[in-house]
Amino acid sequence: MGKGITMEKDINIKIKDLAQSLRMPVFESYNDYVKPGMPIEEALITLMSEERARRHESLVKRRVRDAGLPNGKTIDTFKLLPSIPHLKEGHIQSLINCQFIKNKMNVCALGGNGTGKTHLMSAVSREAIQLGYTVKFMRVSDMLTMLSEASTEKRLGPMMKMLLKVDLLALDELGYVTLTTKKAQLLFDVIAKRSEAGNSIFVTSNYQFSAWKDVIGDTILTKALVGKLAGDCVILNMNGEDYRLASRKT
Repeated sequence: MGKGITMEKDINIKIKDLAQSLRMPVFESYNDYVKPGMPIEEALITLMSEERARRHESLVKRRVRDAGLPNGKTIDTFKLLPSIPHLKEGHIQSLINCQFIKNKMNVCALGGNGTGKTHLMSAVSREAIQLGYTVKFMRVSDMLTMLSEASTEKRLGPMMKMLLKVDLLALDELGYVTLTTKKAQLLFDVIAKRSEAGNSIFVTSNYQFSAWKDVIGDTILTKALVGKLAGDCVILNMNGEDYRLASRKT
């Protein structure tokens, strides 16, 4: 009896050692998942399913962190309100399945201040990560400052490469700051290169396309930029009452 217990203990130690070396923590704690008398095939399926789920959860957490998404802005906390009359449930559902990324389309959420544009973009970005896509979320002003600084320090190439490789580039608050000629050109370069590569962009702005020339400062460049962005694009009209104020009424 004592010998049998010793052998079982040795096997447990061996399994845990192998699981640690293979970085498979579910297998390391296999006793938490495998029931006594469970057939070996069922045990393996159970362990591999749990390990896959753990790895997916870990990957999602890392990608959410790397994406720079705002905290708390998820699809579960997003409210569809009558105060934003042009935004419908069908719009939300078509976005959260991320078919627009698969179809190489862009999304532009346009509307007044405080109507939930950033919340919706963040929520869709999280859903995209859950589905296996990579995302980068940035304020337009922050992105252009980083690109401008990188260009003066001869680091523009790596920075641009990072912005181009993600599946979805989420750009928040286009129009909050009037752009210099240099920054306007950098913005066009990002949008044009992603458009050429067929990689999706999600943009939020307080202004309709017709007013973007006041932000970008060059009519020809504005027309070219809007053409690249809106050529194959889901355009959301998110004008309405302040989202945060309306949310408190429901």
